Amino acid sequence: MKRLSRENYSSPGYTVITYMDKTPEKMNISVLYKNPKEYEEIAKDICKIFGIMSLDEIDINIELLRLEGVMSESMLNVLYTIAGVIIAIIVVSSVFVIRNSFSISVAEKNKQYGMLSSIGATSKQIKRNVIFEGMVIGLIAIPLGIILGIVAIMILLQIVNYLLIDMLDGMLFTYSINPLAIVISIVISIITIYLSCLIPAIRASRISPIESIRGNNDIKIKAKKLKTSRFTRKIFGIGGVIASKNLKRSKKKYRTTVISLVVSIFIFISLSSILNLGTKVTGLYYQDFKFNMYVDNGTKEIYEELAKLDNIKDYSYYYETSLDFDGNKYASEFGKGQMTVYGDNIISLVAYNNEYFKNYMKEIGLNPENYKTTALLLDEVIRYNDDGSKTVDRLYTIKPNDKIKVARLDKTYNITISKCISDNKPMGQEARYYNGGVIIVSEDFVKEVLREEIDGSSYILGSLLINSKDSQQLENTLNDLIKYNTKYTGLTVYNYDTYVDQQRRMVLVVKIFLYGFIAVITLIGVTNIFNTITTNMILRSKEFAMLKSIGMSKKEFNKMIRLESIMYGAKSLLIGIPLGILGSYGVYKAFAQGVDVGYAIPYLPILISIIFVFIIVGITMKYSLDKINKQNIIETIRKDNI
Repeated sequence: MKRLSRENYSSPGYTVITYMDKTPEKMNISVLYKNPKEYEEIAKDICKIFGIMSLDEIDINIELLRLEGVMSESMLNVLYTIAGVIIAIIVVSSVFVIRNSFSISVAEKNKQYGMLSSIGATSKQIKRNVIFEGMVIGLIAIPLGIILGIVAIMILLQIVNYLLIDMLDGMLFTYSINPLAIVISIVISIITIYLSCLIPAIRASRISPIESIRGNNDIKIKAKKLKTSRFTRKIFGIGGVIASKNLKRSKKKYRTTVISLVVSIFIFISLSSILNLGTKVTGLYYQDFKFNMYVDNGTKEIYEELAKLDNIKDYSYYYETSLDFDGNKYASEFGKGQMTVYGDNIISLVAYNNEYFKNYMKEIGLNPENYKTTALLLDEVIRYNDDGSKTVDRLYTIKPNDKIKVARLDKTYNITISKCISDNKPMGQEARYYNGGVIIVSEDFVKEVLREEIDGSSYILGSLLINSKDSQQLENTLNDLIKYNTKYTGLTVYNYDTYVDQQRRMVLVVKIFLYGFIAVITLIGVTNIFNTITTNMILRSKEFAMLKSIGMSKKEFNKMIRLESIMYGAKSLLIGIPLGILGSYGVYKAFAQGVDVGYAIPYLPILISIIFVFIIVGITMKYSLDKINKQNIIETIRKDNI
């Protein structure tokens, strides 16, 4: 069986598990709840039965409870809020996508509905016809969507199990079909389809037979509203004027296309923000360290021996103690307000092994020969702003070559600060929180300046930090030493690369889920845009043929279409980008309930949206244009769109 957590490598024997012949007076009891969510209430009852004063005296397996879905109130609020935002995005985008599809369908069948109306079809029958069409699509799409959803999740879970197998400690994710989720999906889909069909159905039922047969019901011409500026004529010529008038006189078709683009932009920016914030949050746990392994519970002699092993590029260890220090005397304006938080009379002293400290001095541009008298100051406080940027404040006004007065064990010292460190921090200090500040020195500094011997009573020895060429190989070597050599018994080895790799895979899993979701929604949006623009272009083929027949050149005609696509894209971006920013801010507020990493405007998704819109509109327009340019002018004018 697997080694128990309570049995380490230094245990004098092995754990044996058996059964009890008799029930002892005192024993440990473990319970497994049928309903994990009731664990607190049941734990309180257990405490009452056994006379236990507090829940703190009971061991609660938080990890198992979390896997069973029992989470803190704040975590649940974050998850529910994020889920709510995502569901709202899906429903809104789905309504627009399906509604646009039915609007196009109704527009294509205008003459058909007019003819049906002219031979006696009632408004109610035409309305029912459109809704029935939606119902048939739903009967096919909903079961197919549920099946594809289940298959997609099962595939994703296989990928997750593969990527996170070592993190799950032998457990695997399995998919359990939740009947309630399927019922909710069906209900939401039915409501979505019905709402999407309703407006086109009402519009179709109100069609005038004569207007629909003539085909002019979508075009409303009012001279005042069709006026274009002199600027448009001067810059874009007659093609620009006609393009502008085309969009103004056929507002329904123009609006449908713009809405499709706006929804796609909004979804992409909002969901990209979920991914960026998720990556930020997970990235907070692991920093860019200068070491990839560390060893605990050793002595200086053992650390020096281990440092001679092969496969080590660099290493360090340090001792830590505290010095009495008048923080208020040296405090900056920011620091004065922080003294109550960080303390105003203590500063940490960290003494590195001489070899590492000399190498570090070379890195930061100081002369390593002066390592015995060099003292460095770290006193930064990092704050994250609402825009996602970070502000670095200093607790003290101390500058290089300033002398500061410190005390220790009734002795007073004047220490000269050689440099204030900001970016390139020494190994082990990369993610440290400097409450009160830290003075970095060498072991020999303690002996030469403080006139003290480093002992185990007042100086605490930290970990051996290692930068290894092959951390896995070194970890195996160290574990073998611990296992077979009693001298190293009690040492603990941590392979930081393992944790970083796990973190990267966790981020990759998040990216797979979110990018997959973004890809599906974007694909729906692109399909909708392509469908909308190509259909509108085809419905206007007679109009285009007439323009060509009265003398519009191919060059001017192509210019007109390109200008229309620019106008589509520009208006979509003007509406979609602000909505996307609002959506991304909503996502940030949802995340901020758990971890607030600051809000940043999603510039990259906005830039991608701008490029994407003009590419997709341009390609779609070109595709439609190629089809229209192949048509015969006379045949197109004579043709009826039914």
